[in-house]
Order: sequence, then C-alpha cells, then structure tokens
Amino acid sequence: MITDKNNSNNYFKYSGIGFQIAGTIGAGVFIGYKLDKWLHTSQPYFTLGLSLLFVPMGLYLGLREFSKKK
Repeated sequence: MITDKNNSNNYFKYSGIGFQIAGTIGAGVFIGYKLDKWLHTSQPYFTLGLSLLFVPMGLYLGLREFSKKK
C-alpha cells in the first residue's frame, strides 16, 4: 500500500514539472504571437524567436525543480 502512495506522489510531482516546462514555452509563444500581431510583422519572427528563447528557460526551471524534489 505504501508503494501505491509513493507512485502517485511521484506522478503528481513529475507531471507538475512537465506542466511548468510546457507553461514556460507556451508563455514564450504567446508573448511572441502578441508582439507579431501588435507590430504587424510579415513573418512570425517574434513567435519563433521567443519560443526558442523560452525552451532553454523552461528546461532550466524544470531541471531546477527536479533537483529540489529528489
């Protein structure tokens, strides 16, 4: 019975880290999209640039959380 509780705690812990990474990347895409729309760019330069910038940021935050939770 104890292992079932540990497994569910691990599931919630690691899924939270995944949502944090996805949310960070999603924030970069959203901000980039809004900038492209506001500046009327011909191509989605800000969406691409900010999403690529936020990927390592999201991974850094996720790995930092992962190392705390061990």
